[in-house]
Amino acid sequence: MRDVKRIALLLGQDLGYCRDNLRGIQAYSVTRNNWIFRDAAPEPENLDALREWKPHGFIAHLFRRDLAETLQRMKQPVVNTTSTLADCKIPLVEVDHWAVGRMAAEYFLDRGYQSFGYYGSSWTHFSKAREESFRAALEEKGHTVSSCHALYLPRPTAEVSWAKTEKRVQKWLASFEKPVAIFCCNDVPARDLTEICLQLDLRVPEEVAILGVDNDEFECHLARPALSSVQIPGEQVGYEAAKLLDAMMSNRKLRIQPLFLPPIRVVTRQSTDALAVDDEELRRALSFIRENIGQEINVDSVSRGTHLGRRTLERKMSRLLGRTVHQEIKRMRLELAKGILTSSKVGMHTVAHRCGFSSARRFAVVFKQSTGSTPTEFRAASHRSQGS
Repeated sequence: MRDVKRIALLLGQDLGYCRDNLRGIQAYSVTRNNWIFRDAAPEPENLDALREWKPHGFIAHLFRRDLAETLQRMKQPVVNTTSTLADCKIPLVEVDHWAVGRMAAEYFLDRGYQSFGYYGSSWTHFSKAREESFRAALEEKGHTVSSCHALYLPRPTAEVSWAKTEKRVQKWLASFEKPVAIFCCNDVPARDLTEICLQLDLRVPEEVAILGVDNDEFECHLARPALSSVQIPGEQVGYEAAKLLDAMMSNRKLRIQPLFLPPIRVVTRQSTDALAVDDEELRRALSFIRENIGQEINVDSVSRGTHLGRRTLERKMSRLLGRTVHQEIKRMRLELAKGILTSSKVGMHTVAHRCGFSSARRFAVVFKQSTGSTPTEFRAASHRSQGS
């Protein structure tokens, strides 16, 4: 009789992150044809049935302390895929939350924002880490961040009064100098925030730019307008969690450190697709660059296309964004290139052409100088992060 390993998956399927985890676990299980699964929501009431099934190991999304403590008492190997609980001693595979917060800050800074907010949980560890790194990155540039907190685990609990929360959030939104860029702990509060802005007649993204985390397709496209989000490697988290569980089931004496994987990129949709500069001439220049980024444009062509003198253009760009026109063109080209490399498998000549580089060789040189890796290396790492 085959030596079957029974694996309990306490992840649920209502969050895009958990569905991505499941895809990664499935990908790893191809190498282990003796694994069988039972999946259930990460709730204590599901444990009686699981005890009767006698799992050899668990992979769980542990945002409830009572469930985490019960699993620890069961003495079976467990791998956790969320750092919601700061002091949870169960082995963890997760995204690097500090890198997520810094990526969000750099994203908003690149778009010229001067006013910033953070909306998320003040209690969950992942939200606190994202908030702290977002704040630290902006304070390095001389900015401050105003925060508003509500309990998301990652959704509001039944005990939370959403009506009271909405009133508090509305007052907070009214306090900002507009336009403001708001980073949310994940896509669930980000979508909620778009709906509160809709009720207040605040235009998103023109007055309030909103960025979530997880790139949950359902949440992002249910929002009005569609939500920009930090894409994290949910599938790779699942794959690495399954790999770790496999090792734990084979060797109970492993010394295990938390594994934190880097975020992939920011996926831009309508909720942040605006230029946060007050100067109309500079806004016109930035729009021209974005619309013509696939062409071999330079400072002179931007000057001609916007009817701005070259010296005026350079002065405004330097004073308001801290970059030269050439640097802004390169930044936009590289941003577009990263998106294409991450989301497609087209050849490097095609990527270079779409992004306005004169040749694939020139594209590779600029990309390597700016990122430290070649386009091919970047693509391979991105696809590994996505579990593909």
